[in-house]
Amino acid sequence: MKGKFNFKLAALCALLSVVLAVPALAKGKTDMAERFKQERNRMIAQLKLAPEKEKALIGVEEKYVEPRKEIIAALKKARIDLQAALAAPTPDEAKVNELVNAITSGQDKLFDSFKSQRNEELALLTPVERGKYLQGMEKLRHEMMKPKMGKAKKETGEK
Repeated sequence: MKGKFNFKLAALCALLSVVLAVPALAKGKTDMAERFKQERNRMIAQLKLAPEKEKALIGVEEKYVEPRKEIIAALKKARIDLQAALAAPTPDEAKVNELVNAITSGQDKLFDSFKSQRNEELALLTPVERGKYLQGMEKLRHEMMKPKMGKAKKETGEK
């Protein structure tokens, strides 16, 4: 019984951490997303693909933009609702469970959309192009994370 309580408490703490961290992360989200898109397009241009392949590759990303916006909006609503449900003096476990399920389901949909996009993009490319594309995307992800890591070090006074 105590283990079940501890598990619920740990899950609650984890969820609250996510709910509290999301607004702080969302501030630079729009600029970061636009910058990522520009850098990704630049990286694709550096692959020197045939113009129709380049256009198709960029088109695949555009295909997923709107559905992801809907998924993200539903996740945001579920997180806000969860925060409100957990703020009650005695949270309704059924409601909390429903919202937790909605969040995890939304996260699964979001991850699946990224996986589907990647698979569609790779299907357009030759094996060598795939390798270069994956290396370019990995490098881009690392570059995009550097500014955040640098800011965190500055804020904590690390060198």
